[in-house]
Amino acid sequence: MLPEQHDILWTFMTMAYTLFAFYVFVNVIQHCRENEGVNGKLWGGIFGAFALISFFETVHMFDLVQADQMTFIFQYQILTVLAILLVWGVFFKSQDIQNQSSPIIRAFFFWSTVSIVLAGYTNWLPQQRSDPPPKAAAIAEDLTMEEFVEMGRVIVFGAKQVAGAKAIGKGQCPLCHTFDPGDLSGRCPNLFGVEERSHTRIKEDRYLNLPMKIGELEQVAGITKGKPDEIPEEYRRTGSPDLIGEDYLRESIMCPSCYVVEGFGKDADTKSPMPVITKPPVSLSPVEANAVIAWLQSKDTPGEFSNVTVPLPTASDAVAEDTSDDEERPVFVTGTEPIEQMINTLGCPLCHTIPGIEGAVGELGPKLFEKINAPQRIKDPNYKGSATNTKEYVRESILDPGAYVVFNEAEGEPFPDGLMPTTFSQMLSVQALDKLVDFISQTEAPPEG
Repeated sequence: MLPEQHDILWTFMTMAYTLFAFYVFVNVIQHCRENEGVNGKLWGGIFGAFALISFFETVHMFDLVQADQMTFIFQYQILTVLAILLVWGVFFKSQDIQNQSSPIIRAFFFWSTVSIVLAGYTNWLPQQRSDPPPKAAAIAEDLTMEEFVEMGRVIVFGAKQVAGAKAIGKGQCPLCHTFDPGDLSGRCPNLFGVEERSHTRIKEDRYLNLPMKIGELEQVAGITKGKPDEIPEEYRRTGSPDLIGEDYLRESIMCPSCYVVEGFGKDADTKSPMPVITKPPVSLSPVEANAVIAWLQSKDTPGEFSNVTVPLPTASDAVAEDTSDDEERPVFVTGTEPIEQMINTLGCPLCHTIPGIEGAVGELGPKLFEKINAPQRIKDPNYKGSATNTKEYVRESILDPGAYVVFNEAEGEPFPDGLMPTTFSQMLSVQALDKLVDFISQTEAPPEG
């Protein structure tokens, strides 16, 4: 049973509790009618209220996933049932008709005990996703440019867009970029018209000299700016060493800080917040990187591929990931993986700086120094969440990132609300969530110097 699903046993229990509450209500009304002097309006109102409360609790349970159902049962519904049983007993005792009480009370206690033990045991068992195994497809000899460009689009947006959800593929590009005319997110440049800009930008004085000059090495990416013949061989294009628009696009994804679009960088536009997406956690392969470039070159002219300068891959290039299978292989972390692998799989380093995780230097979101930060944020007058300690705050931040939006002191404004996905409850087992919370709760800024 996975945490994004309903647990059948918990669902059955909540329905049974509601039926029991209505049974008690009917039983009390019946006894009120059979015994003179019993205040039917008072007792009927009390048990009618219990029945309604139990009904609304059941309705709410159907909106929860397995990871939250057990908590809700024990925090609220069990207490409601125990209150019903207690008041039911008070009703019989106060009216001196305890000899008329039903054996169902004892039976119900027995059934609840057995059900809770079984439910607890099934949730204790290790949870594993039984997805089809990953598929890989060799590059076909007859691959068309249209198919290659579509591969790039899928890397950017994913195979299918789920209604009401942001379309995000392996490349994670839509987290920060927009693609339609006039659509500005404020975080990163709009990529509409990027193919045309790629040819003119490499001739601009700002590109030639800022934030670094042509021929200088960018240390983080390990790329020499403006030198396409010096990038890692597996990503290198063939042909003339002269700089062309294709090289600007490739450099943008392999060395974002080689050139920062004005107004979209940090430290006076000398440092890009964008991660190197040919490195973990995204790790686009050479074929995937070229597919994205091909899509960028052709996306503004649908069906027309004359602007594409990236050559089609051959069967000898590599085995490409079958991105059409994305929907069959959703991201899911079981908790058995090393913590670094978990964090990279979830894509956290794209936006966060995380001590102890190699390459986790993202700056789109707050730095995860939660051992110190979390207690301070809980005390912030603007904090409206429900956490009372560090682990509760970290868990809340993962499952409900909008509960508290951290203020970005460097920019003088809050970090963008809505940037962090809200689907992590569907991507983490209970064990994985606990493991992640434990790790992040201990992260703190490295010592200065």
